Amino acid sequence: MPPAKSSHTADGGTDTGRSSRPGGLRSASPGRLAAIAAVVLGYLIFVVVGTVQDWSLGLRIGLLVPTAVVVWLLVPRKANTPTPGVHVIGVPRLAYIGVLVLAFCVFFPFVGWPAALWWLLLLPVIAVFWVARTHTTVSDAGLELSSMFGKKHLDWAQVKGISIPQRGSVKARLADDSEVKLPAVSYDRLRELIDASGGRLPDVFAAAEQAEAERVAAERAVEAEKTKAEEAERAKAEEPDTEQ
Repeated sequence: MPPAKSSHTADGGTDTGRSSRPGGLRSASPGRLAAIAAVVLGYLIFVVVGTVQDWSLGLRIGLLVPTAVVVWLLVPRKANTPTPGVHVIGVPRLAYIGVLVLAFCVFFPFVGWPAALWWLLLLPVIAVFWVARTHTTVSDAGLELSSMFGKKHLDWAQVKGISIPQRGSVKARLADDSEVKLPAVSYDRLRELIDASGGRLPDVFAAAEQAEAERVAAERAVEAEKTKAEEAERAKAEEPDTEQ
């Protein structure tokens, strides 16, 4: 039985995910991702070399603008029309704020010792790729699981249920009793996943609500029987003694 609904759980009929085809880095081909990584890595190398050679700070920072423009041009645009029956559950966009904070955190140590700590600049880039590539796509064809290191497709015939661990992502329980982690699907996104499945996944929330209703009804029945017995004993005690 899952725990009570959290404040982040979507109500019935509310869609908090993206029902259209994934855009941006999520739909980028491996070749385009390699081109983006090459541009970003080239800029990082330029910054490192410029810092070691004592080039002007304005030159190093100024090149960030054209680099960002090139990366933006390489990122594929999102489809204008939604794809019916396709729902994408990804890492919340607020995670990019964390990436920005990480970039600030690694920048200052890098400035202090650029020759040895240049690799710290790769951490925000890796974080961006993790946010962009980690998602679970729900469609009529099944579940498409995407992570930084690859993709995996699950047909609905392979999925017989879901597993809710105490920590981490929700897992799909397969027909062979093995479990596969669903990227970006935490407990807060579980109802979103169930609604997007169109009834193919069991509604654990409905089962929990039904079990809770049955428990409350049983407790009320016990209380009613107890009250009835107490009233019967009280009425019997108040009857006049007719024996002489």
